[in-house]
Amino acid sequence: MTRRRPTDPLQGTPSGEMEDASFFRFGHEGAQEVGFFPASDLLEVQGTDDAAMLARLVGLAVPRLSGPDGVARRLLAEHGTLAGVFAAAGRADDAWKPWPDALSVMLLVVHEARRRMQEAALRSQRLLASGPQLHAYLHTVMAHERVEQIRVLYVDKEQYLLKDVLMGQGTVDHAPVYPREVVRRGLELEAAGLILVHNHPSGNPAPSDSDVIMTERVIAAAAVFDMIVLDHVIVGGGRIFSLKAEGLL
Repeated sequence: MTRRRPTDPLQGTPSGEMEDASFFRFGHEGAQEVGFFPASDLLEVQGTDDAAMLARLVGLAVPRLSGPDGVARRLLAEHGTLAGVFAAAGRADDAWKPWPDALSVMLLVVHEARRRMQEAALRSQRLLASGPQLHAYLHTVMAHERVEQIRVLYVDKEQYLLKDVLMGQGTVDHAPVYPREVVRRGLELEAAGLILVHNHPSGNPAPSDSDVIMTERVIAAAAVFDMIVLDHVIVGGGRIFSLKAEGLL
């Protein structure tokens, strides 16, 4: 009789199974072992909770795994939300080491597909007229970053998105911004305006004094070339702070 491996009660999977799961790679000769779920099975995921969705992704990425539900619960417990799990997969730091490469690749592909669809939705209409879509996009790309990032969304004269540019990243509470670089990139894109965006890893999206001063400097530099700063948006703690909406721009 074959003896089963002991089970980890938190994961709900035989211990060692996750280590063995690295057999799966996209494009690997063993990939033909991955079965396809019937379309009806995939449709059942719609309307389910985050744990069920994540469990399905785990099962697709690591098809030999016997307990994807337990893995999904553990990942959500460690990283808080589905978006937090996606962000952790992208960082690939020590917290992600227990999980196989196939799972991180699957999550990164899904995350990137989501980001691209949201960006395409932004491009389809005037940027400031699509507040909820803009906020959803910014949450996807920035909400779970552990260091500050500065992004600039450049728009044309009708306020349609030209390009989202990552201008820089720094520490947990600071990222350098160079007004001349912001303006130079805008000139290259022939942008008529821009929206500054950065995140606060602390979770508090309220602007600091330096945030307000930096915004004023970018506005002054952009004005020399008839480029308008439409807003400065701060992402933090699942919330959005708009300097324009709050009368600070």
